[in-house]
Amino acid sequence: MLISCQSVDVVQQNFYIEKAKSYKAQIKRDIWGVPHVHGKTDADAAFGLAYAHAEDDFKNIAENMYLYRAQMGLKDGRSGAVQDYLIKVLKIRERIDKNYEKDLSKEVRTVLEAYAVGINYWMINNPNNEYNHFFPVTEKDIVAGFAIQNLFFSGVISSIEKLQRESAQKEEYSYLYKNQEFVTGSNVLAVNSNKTSDESTRIIINSHQPLDGPLAWYEAHVSSDEGWNMMGGLFPGSPFVFVGFNQDLAWGFTVNKPDLSDSYLLEINPNNPNQYLLDGEWKDFVVENIRLPVKIFGPIRWTVNEEAKYSLHGPVLELGEKQYALRFSGMEDIKQVDQWYAMNKSTSYEEWVEAMKKRSIISFNGVFADKENNIFFLHNASSPKRKEGIDWQNVVDGTKSELIWKDYVRFEEIPMIKNPVSGWIASTNQDPFKVTGKGDNLSSQNYSPTLGLQTRMTNRAYRSVELFEKYNKVNEKTFDDIKFDNKYSKLSRSYKYISEIFNREFENDELNDARKILENWDLHTDLENKSAALGVCVLSSEWISEQGQRMPQDPEISFRDCVSELKGTYGKVNPLWSERNFIVRGNKKVSVQGGPDVLRAIYGRNDDEGDLKAAGGDGLYIHVSWDKNGNQTSKSIHQYGSATQDLTSEHFSDQVNRYVEEKYKPTFFDENDLKNNTSEVYSVPF
Repeated sequence: MLISCQSVDVVQQNFYIEKAKSYKAQIKRDIWGVPHVHGKTDADAAFGLAYAHAEDDFKNIAENMYLYRAQMGLKDGRSGAVQDYLIKVLKIRERIDKNYEKDLSKEVRTVLEAYAVGINYWMINNPNNEYNHFFPVTEKDIVAGFAIQNLFFSGVISSIEKLQRESAQKEEYSYLYKNQEFVTGSNVLAVNSNKTSDESTRIIINSHQPLDGPLAWYEAHVSSDEGWNMMGGLFPGSPFVFVGFNQDLAWGFTVNKPDLSDSYLLEINPNNPNQYLLDGEWKDFVVENIRLPVKIFGPIRWTVNEEAKYSLHGPVLELGEKQYALRFSGMEDIKQVDQWYAMNKSTSYEEWVEAMKKRSIISFNGVFADKENNIFFLHNASSPKRKEGIDWQNVVDGTKSELIWKDYVRFEEIPMIKNPVSGWIASTNQDPFKVTGKGDNLSSQNYSPTLGLQTRMTNRAYRSVELFEKYNKVNEKTFDDIKFDNKYSKLSRSYKYISEIFNREFENDELNDARKILENWDLHTDLENKSAALGVCVLSSEWISEQGQRMPQDPEISFRDCVSELKGTYGKVNPLWSERNFIVRGNKKVSVQGGPDVLRAIYGRNDDEGDLKAAGGDGLYIHVSWDKNGNQTSKSIHQYGSATQDLTSEHFSDQVNRYVEEKYKPTFFDENDLKNNTSEVYSVPF
């Protein structure tokens, strides 16, 4: 029986009940609670996926709606309204309303609409869900979520923050995701028969995300009689698998940072502040009013009116006495959903690459592997086709229309490597010209400097190179050992930062003894390590500064602060790493190996007791293999379990112990395996 959804329009409710009857999906929960959803059509499957995901994670799906609808001001007050301003200035919702049917294929619209109905059907069946004010969730809400993700990965947020720092402005334009500081990287490792001892092809997908909240991974398997058959990681509110595998292929993504965003300094008419100079003529800004609803106190709300200005370059920000126009890749694109759908339906290397050629997913390194023994690296970037000879890394002259780019470089002009002779690829957020064996890497000299490709090397990059070069061949265990490596390289920025302490003399024995502990560190972050607590504490300052594109403080400041913190918390500066580093889930608090920017990536925040609580890094990760005959095996682990919100569920924390023991569980992707390991079967609608 359906229960009336409180505070929901009855006519709308009945409409969605009738709509739900158009779909039919079967949900099988495996013994770990992971949903395996099947439908006759892709739309049926999307409907069932939405319902299953809502069962496990509705809070995060609903919380995302504040952002997708530019209503963060109603949730967080003024700080939330800052996010709403940027989304409204970019006219994301207006663009979706205008171009939804024109830009998106009928097939993907059918899937999006079914997914939205699935969420609404769950809400109708669970009327006390606290988020009825979002009913009904629409397909356009889902599209908005994908478009907003592009803001973060275009680099425009970082560009705004840089302008604010340089202008010494306190006002925030750019705060977009509370947890974005923990979207710190990712790893994808792939090997083929040139590198494996048994001639298999393997890939480990290990995208690093916050462990909780709207950017945390959810594991699911979705399939249909129309050929959709993907398993892997999704974000709350996504109908598509973002990283994962099917019977034929697998892929993972890592964050890359090509220069996809430009800031133009405008010259303003001294006699008319609503005009800017372009090609020797004064042009009028387009000026509009933006209404921002803001929570003042409790239920009291207020609507703030803000001015929005646009030049031919793009939206304009006023910082101090200067005005800047912004332009970035994907700023008018809503077709990300089309590309994700095409990737999800791909069953060959050729189809997957064709999907990537859509260019609506504007960044990310992609690493691909398949049963045909192919491995492939793509430094995916919808890079603007810019005028040569201009310093695009800094603020650009806004008075010349020739600098307002309109096109992207061709797909063939971005870095990519297929089947390197070395037999291995490691993508760990590094220089795209150092992702495989030395003889196979591309040369940066063959790429235009206007692409703004990154040159950074992470510790994970140095360690992956060191480990793959250490082994002539790798088997399954060795491949996993590389993934779980928890050491810092002496080539890394982290080591160079802490090594500045080694030759310094301090004013007391406590500090000098601590220096010796740091100097004698073997650079591992294993549970029994007595130097890792101090080492990780000191190097974290450099890592955080590098992530924020700022110069790190003198390491001695970090060293002194860390000695004081550890002494105050543990009474000593050398506690075991097992006494310092934990993953916490409900009433479970379990020691975990790893640390910031090691391949076993664990990013911790201090909890109330002063210990480190894992907040980001290794979450869901997946190991997929095909033997030399094309037979597939797969295994995965989630940091918590499939029931991300239900504290009473056995699946709220049932994967924690395997996670800390660096073990996997079976995925039960194969139908025969699933038959013997199913805990629950039901169909929706009921």
